[in-house]
Order: sequence, then C-alpha cells, then structure tokens
Amino acid sequence: MRRRMVASRWFVVLALAGLLFALQGCQSMGPVGTYFQHRGEDLLEFVDVGITYSAEPQIALYWNSLDSFPIGYSDFDGWFIGWGGGQIGMTRLYHECWGLGYGYEKVGWGEFDKNDESTLYIRSAGIIGIIVGATTDAPDPEPSYTPACVHFFPHIGYLGFVWNARYMEMVDFMLGWVGVDICGDDGVKVGTWTLPWESAKPKKSEAPEPPAAD
Repeated sequence: MRRRMVASRWFVVLALAGLLFALQGCQSMGPVGTYFQHRGEDLLEFVDVGITYSAEPQIALYWNSLDSFPIGYSDFDGWFIGWGGGQIGMTRLYHECWGLGYGYEKVGWGEFDKNDESTLYIRSAGIIGIIVGATTDAPDPEPSYTPACVHFFPHIGYLGFVWNARYMEMVDFMLGWVGVDICGDDGVKVGTWTLPWESAKPKKSEAPEPPAAD
C-alpha cells in the first residue's frame, strides 16, 4: 500500500514536470497551441504548496481558511520552493497580509514589482472583505484567490511553509475547456473579472490606452 502511494506521488510530479516541458512548445503551434497552453497554466494555478526561506529573519503567521475569517499577519520577501504561483520549482515570493475577520492580502510571485499593482495579487479578504471590496473603493475581490484557503503559516526566522488552495482557479480550469475564462487570466500574469454592474475594464496586466490627443 505504501509503495502504491509513493508511486502515485511520483506519477503526479512527473506528469506535472512533463506538462511544464510541453507548455514550452505550445506557443509555436498557433491558436490550438495557445489554447492548450492556457489550460496547462490554469492547472498549475490550483494550489500553492511548498516551503519558504529568507536571507534575513522574517515572520508570516497569516491564516485564512475558506475565505471566512482571516486572522494574523505576514511580511515576507524571499524565496519559495514547491508548486506555487503557477509553476513548479523555485521562485521569488512576496506577501504582505493582515486580518482579524476583515483581511487584506498583497502577494507577488516570480517577476513582480512591489510598486506596480498590475504585477501583484491584491484583494480584500474574508467574507466581509469580499463584500467591502465589491461595493466600495477597497481592493476588489481577486479571482485567483477568491474564494481560497490562504495559509502563509508559519514562517518564523529563515524557514516556513505555504499551503494555499485556489478554488476559483479550479473552476476556471474546467470552464476554460469550453472557452470561458472566468478568472480573466489567459495570457496575462494577474487576471481580473468584471463585476455585473461595472463596464468592461482592461485586465490588470494590460495598460489602458492613453486618451486621444485633441
């Protein structure tokens, strides 16, 4: 039984590794290749699971299960090893989160600029945060992490853990096969969705067109 479990885990790891290699060649295959590339990217965004390390002592004790009652605090800028941020391996990771019923989350994966919000996942968190973000000028609900289980917990000193489940990305993966990009993230780093009462707006990773000259 134990051997079967180990074999199954290795199969998943090898399958995902093969997917990563396959994705590298999809762009040269035209629209069909791009379609499968986006499905693979959606698949890799299901979860963030791995370990963190930092060159200097840092702390992350932030917990938000099922987007219900975020609690804790994190201020981390370092490295991540595992499956996270839409990739498998080692990458840069930054997060600044706090919560006590109402929460705020700012997360950067891979290549990001702390001063450029288009490269970051920023949102109000928790049930209260989702409502506030959707109805006020507070950060909108971020589809990649709404709803989600977000656990930057614990990182104390130099090492820590991340274990997140992104439920909307799972839905996005399934709907993507029939052409529905509910998370608005096909072809961009950070996706957004347009709320029913809002007019269409550019995705976060797309700069708005400048106004026409008079």
